[in-house]
Parts: sequence; structure tokens; C-alpha cells
Amino acid sequence: MGEVGIALSKTARRTTSWWLPGICLILTGWCANQYVSLISWYQQQRLLSEFEAMLVMGSYLLGMIPALMFGGPLTDRFGRKPFTLAALAFSVLGSLALMGGWYTEAGLYLGRVFTGLGMGLAMVAVTSWVKLISPGPAGATRAALCTSAGFAIGPAISGAIVGSSQSPELAYAVHAVATLAWLLLMLTAKEEQPAVLRQVDPADAAPAAHQMRTSMANMKRFTRLVLPAAPWVFGMAATGFAVVPALTAEPGQSSLLYSTITVLVTMGMGAAIQPLIRRFNDVSRVGLLLWGLGVALAGLLLMLVVSLTGSEAVGMAASVVSGAANGILLVAGLSQVLDLAGPADLGKLTGRFYMCCFIGFTFPTLFALWRPMAHPALFIGLLAICCAASMVQVFRARKYLPGRIPQHVTD
Repeated sequence: MGEVGIALSKTARRTTSWWLPGICLILTGWCANQYVSLISWYQQQRLLSEFEAMLVMGSYLLGMIPALMFGGPLTDRFGRKPFTLAALAFSVLGSLALMGGWYTEAGLYLGRVFTGLGMGLAMVAVTSWVKLISPGPAGATRAALCTSAGFAIGPAISGAIVGSSQSPELAYAVHAVATLAWLLLMLTAKEEQPAVLRQVDPADAAPAAHQMRTSMANMKRFTRLVLPAAPWVFGMAATGFAVVPALTAEPGQSSLLYSTITVLVTMGMGAAIQPLIRRFNDVSRVGLLLWGLGVALAGLLLMLVVSLTGSEAVGMAASVVSGAANGILLVAGLSQVLDLAGPADLGKLTGRFYMCCFIGFTFPTLFALWRPMAHPALFIGLLAICCAASMVQVFRARKYLPGRIPQHVTD
């Protein structure tokens, strides 16, 4: 099976370069986050309430979840390229629909749903495509870096354009044009045939009993070690760029500049730290996941200080730490997934991983619901307790890592 995987990578590398689909992740990530730096602007200029502005951001999940749920298995069966093209197309539709937000709030919600569809398909199709055409563990690092870069670029561009023109529609139009141009270019990209993805050399097949033990152990590794850390991947990103600005000011009063810088710092740090931690990314150890959760806990404790003081300086520090946690956890979690998944279920498990990651994207909406009822510090404290519980679970599940898997996997 290992030789088949090597053959797959060699075949794929002959057909295309990894950065061609990688830029698709940047473009869909740009679309996904171009709204988030404008949350306070919409509250001030378009008179959305804090809850409405956060709900628009969270409506993204209505497109994201089905794309991750069904897109993964479909990409495993029919190939990566068709769904990569669909991801770009939905991102274009997302920006065009967001432009309709000038006339009706329904355009904002529809745009975010299309955006979620595009990002969800990109995460399963493009991430697995990059993995298949990259050597060894490089695929996880490349996919994570492109995703984080898109998340950082989007709010920076939209914030700069809206700050100078007061027109989010112009920012959305810039993204739509850039993505449509790349979509046309990707029509010429080559991909290995889906049948190649499903080939298994019978000569390399392990005994059925051994395969069953390995499959059971991998599933426990996935559900008990990887998934408990997953919500904090984008949970820390979302709190870093959406909750922190809300903690430093009264509802809807955070400035566009501070909101934009907060998003850029959070996601920029998430992207910048990934090449630095590459040397520590050992899928046979639990250390990087625990470090990521520890950094996440530190970020939440800083947010607790912000909730009590309203300090913008401490808020910026909290965003930096939250971005670092996002980058570490994204690389560590995605590396585990891509290591334990075979070519036939790569998209499916990647989709399930990201579905759990995006649980954290609901944190800002939950915060907006919480704020009128109780002090924000209590909400942040509850998140910190949950994060500490995730650390305990990940540590306890370290026995399912490669090299520690017992022959008897039932417990």
C-alpha cells in the first residue's frame, strides 16, 4: 500500500504543481474572511445589531457543513479537480451575493452560505489534492499554510478597500474578478484519474485481521485524539478576530482599523508560525497538539483580562497568541488526519476533521447571545475550562499514536 501511495504522488507530480491548487485555498480563504473585518463597520454604517452581524458571519456554516459532509466522500470517488472548480465557482457567487447586501440583508446571508460551500469544498478537495502531489508530510504544511494565508489576506484587502472607499461591494468585486480569473486557469490543470486513487496492489495487502486492527486503532486515534482538539483550530481564530474587538468596546463601537488589524494579526500569526513549527511536527507524538492547546488556553486567559479591562493592547496580544494557537493546531491536527487516512478516504476524513474545526466558528455568535445576559468574562472562562478539558483528553488518548497502538485495541 505504501508503494502505491508513492506511485500516486509521483503520478500526480507529473501532472501539475502543488501551488496551482494551493492558490485555490488562498482565494477561497480570502472569500471566507473578507466579511469578518467589516463586522463593526456593518454595525455602524448599515445599522446591524451585534447579534445580526455575528449571525451573518455564522451563517457561513450552513454552506460549510454539507460541503464538508458530502464533498469529502465525493472527491474520493470522482477526483479533486471537479470539486476544486466548484469551490472557486461558489466563492465567486458568494462575493456577488454579498454585493447584493447593499439592497437587502438577505444578500449578506446568501453570500455567506455560498462562501461556506466554496470553502468547505476547497478544504476537502484542494487539501487532499495538495497532499497527493506533495512528498511526505509536506502536503499538510502546504495546505494549512495556504488556508491561513487566505484567511489573513481576505480581511486585509477588504478592510483596506472599505476604509478608503466606504464600499464593501468594491472589495467583494475585486475578489470575484480575481477568483474567476483563476477558475479559468484551473480549467487547464491536470489531475490523476479517480480510478488511480482507488487502486490497491493485492500483493501489498496485509492480512485481513491486521488491517481490521489498524483500521480500528486509526478510528480511535481520529475520534479520541484528533477531534477533541479540532474545535479550537478555528475557535481560536474566530475569538481572536471577532470576539477580541467586541471585548475592547461597547457593542458595535470597535473601529474598522482595529478590527482589520486584529484579523490580520490573528490570521497572519497563524500563517507565520506554521513554517517555524515544521521541525516539531511528529505525528508519532502528541506534543504539538498539546502545545497548541496550551497556547490556546493562554490566549483565552489573555481574553479574560481584556474582558475585565477593555485594554486594546492586551486584546492585540490575545489575538497574536490566538493566531499562534490556530496555526499550531491546524498543522498538528491536519498532519494527523493526512497520516492516518489512505487515498480512498482522504477527502472523507479531511471533511470530518474540518467539520469539527468549524464548531469553533460558532463562538462569536454564542458570545453575542451571551453578552446581553451575563458578563463576557464568564463566557471566556467557560471556553478556558473546555479547552483545558480538551488538553486532558488529548493527553489520555496518546496511546493511539503510531508506535503506541496496542495489539488489542478494544478498551
